[in-house]
Amino acid sequence: MLQEQEIQELIVQAKRGNTDAFGQIYDSLSQPLFNFLFARLRQKEQAEDLLQTVFLKIWHNLETYKPSSRAKFSTWAFQIANYTLIDYWRTRKETSDISLVENLSDFALNPTLYEKYDYLWEALRQLPDDYQTVIDLRFRQDRTVIETAKIMGKSQVGVRVLQHRAIKALREQLTSMNKI
Repeated sequence: MLQEQEIQELIVQAKRGNTDAFGQIYDSLSQPLFNFLFARLRQKEQAEDLLQTVFLKIWHNLETYKPSSRAKFSTWAFQIANYTLIDYWRTRKETSDISLVENLSDFALNPTLYEKYDYLWEALRQLPDDYQTVIDLRFRQDRTVIETAKIMGKSQVGVRVLQHRAIKALREQLTSMNKI
């Protein structure tokens, strides 16, 4: 992944219409954003579709992006991804769909790890969406509390409380599954 300074330089070029610069930004951020979307959707094709939507939104809103010493560009990109997920869930019709589990073997970049810890992902899937998001951002995506707060549109204290509750709920879920 590119360093923040490199990304900022590419943003300046992309704002001037340099699509190659934007392509480098895409190359740097697409895998982490895909992992975030895939972990929440559990469907490769939907995650890929939403990833494209996220990058279209980034491209169309690039002029409005203002660098900040408090937040990285990737934080802004994850915030767009999170809001895109929220919009997706608001607009989709609730159906029971067996395809929710069709791509789980592709999870993360290492299917053998998924198979080893499939009970963990099953327990996570039982948690409320906000709990899943905070756990994914904080532990899988290795985002700071500040970045997570910005992405989720919550205060830092709110993220810490949500994280505490999510971990507690996950622990209870794993206990009920006799895994801890």
